[in-house]
Amino acid sequence: MMKARNWKYAAIPTIFVAFLAMYPQLNFWLAKGSAWQGAYFVANFDEVAYSAYVNAMINGKPRKYDAYLGSESPHESLYSIQFIPAYSIALPAKLLGFSASTAFIILNLIAAAAAAFFIFWMLFKITADAPLAATGSLLACCLGTAVAFEGELRMWIQGQILVDFFPFLRRYQPGFGFPFFFLFCGLVWCSLGAESRRKTILYSLLSGIVFALLVFSYFFLWTAAAAWLGCIYLLFLLWHRKDLSSLLISLATITAVGIAALIPYFILLSRRSEHIDSIQLLRNTHLPDFNSPSMIFGLIVAVGIAICVRRGIAELKSPRTLFALAFALTPVVLFNQQVATGHSLQPIHYEVFIANYLVLIAPALLLSLMIKPAANGESTSSSRRILLYLAIIAAGWGVVEATGSTTRNSPFADLRDLSIPAIKYIEEQERLSPTSGAVYASNTGTADFIPTMADERPLWTSHSSMAGGMDVAGNKRLFYSYLYYSGYRDRDLAEGLKAGAFEVTAAIFGSERALPELGHNSAPVTAQEVDTEARLYADFVKNFSKNTATDPVLSYAIVPAEEESNFSNIDKWYERDGGTVTGVFKVYKLKLR
Repeated sequence: MMKARNWKYAAIPTIFVAFLAMYPQLNFWLAKGSAWQGAYFVANFDEVAYSAYVNAMINGKPRKYDAYLGSESPHESLYSIQFIPAYSIALPAKLLGFSASTAFIILNLIAAAAAAFFIFWMLFKITADAPLAATGSLLACCLGTAVAFEGELRMWIQGQILVDFFPFLRRYQPGFGFPFFFLFCGLVWCSLGAESRRKTILYSLLSGIVFALLVFSYFFLWTAAAAWLGCIYLLFLLWHRKDLSSLLISLATITAVGIAALIPYFILLSRRSEHIDSIQLLRNTHLPDFNSPSMIFGLIVAVGIAICVRRGIAELKSPRTLFALAFALTPVVLFNQQVATGHSLQPIHYEVFIANYLVLIAPALLLSLMIKPAANGESTSSSRRILLYLAIIAAGWGVVEATGSTTRNSPFADLRDLSIPAIKYIEEQERLSPTSGAVYASNTGTADFIPTMADERPLWTSHSSMAGGMDVAGNKRLFYSYLYYSGYRDRDLAEGLKAGAFEVTAAIFGSERALPELGHNSAPVTAQEVDTEARLYADFVKNFSKNTATDPVLSYAIVPAEEESNFSNIDKWYERDGGTVTGVFKVYKLKLR
């Protein structure tokens, strides 16, 4: 049990990280005032896809429901397989009458506080040093983006980013499961240091249960937990052979519970849509990968640990030293497991969602090996100053990340919020007279937010194929339909491709061509490819028919109220009513001619 003063140390990172997590939303609330319509502040591009699925669960849709296609899939998706976070959010939200947007605001606060606290708790269990544990928690939470060479650091150096803010808070993956990862690590520590066989089994059982929760929460967390667990037990088997019996009991207990969870997991995975692997960029390769910033950072820390051992500052067989090594070296396994398995699945997700945080735990533990307490067991004044300076640096950089992301994403947050009255109007109309048609929105940001705020589907968004219910060709066809109804010509598409517009390039060539970091196909789009796609779209427009116009049928159109929209192609196939202005948008009800 922690003493009262240790709880005070635990409160420092917990409250501060929670504040940073809520800063964008608080800033948004202050900017909007009474005009706020209910939108949560989105810091990561994919969060709206997860909130759409949660909204479907709140509305009582089946587990395999695809919110962007408005139908239940016969196959499993990554949403339906990794269902624990969605149901854990949706069921309380439904009980309390919260919207998916409100639930995501609350989730950000809880996930941040839980992550900071469990990292503190784990470090305190390992080091018994509350000030160091508080500093380590701040280091991990606030510097993880920079260690992955994303966020403000990359923006300052390269002028571009893939991920900003605090990636571990992406809702709900990995945001929901992230705190449990470090609870798992702390429970493994407790099982390895248990004073009795009974406690060894108890802590191992609890570790296995938490691992099972991770299995059905997020692929990149449970596989990272398995890799870390392998590193820990390998190191302990090498340096603590005298405790072989306890080690094997602990490992066998965790493994047994883990296998019990993985059996149904792989059964569900075997029933996945045939389109998921291509959409998720599964790659067959045996090539090693040594380009990860997190892995390089971890190897540097591992060298530092080796130096401490060589100089007698630390003892290699010390459990604390072995844990530090495991945290530092796990990324080597994560980024090179394909050498043995032959499969690589978007390693960038390890980079930004877990490996970067693991390697920041390692220097905190290294610091605990280097700092020697005074005779009374308390930290010396010099060591307290070091911890204070590190905590200030970490907290300061956390502020930089939070404010930078807020500034960058505020215009998009405002767009989503302004879209809500139009979306809600359509929802009300559907209650009065259901049509079950799709909604065309001239702005893709509005379209992307429709399934989060209502029970309707958009015609097309960048997330339409994310659940795997539609192949690449089907997604491209919907994108072509969106372009057609928006009045785009073939030369407009060509210009978008030449400019490297993400939504356009991803819809046509796949996300790995639009963002090479997601996969390994970094080949730029060629002029010949651009010409070919422009011709294909021109043929699509030329051959557009009633069959195309009814797949899917459109029921509503959302356009800016103050701008003149091009309805020439919509009007060929649909009749519009007089339109209803809702805020800054105008909603037309459509009827097939």
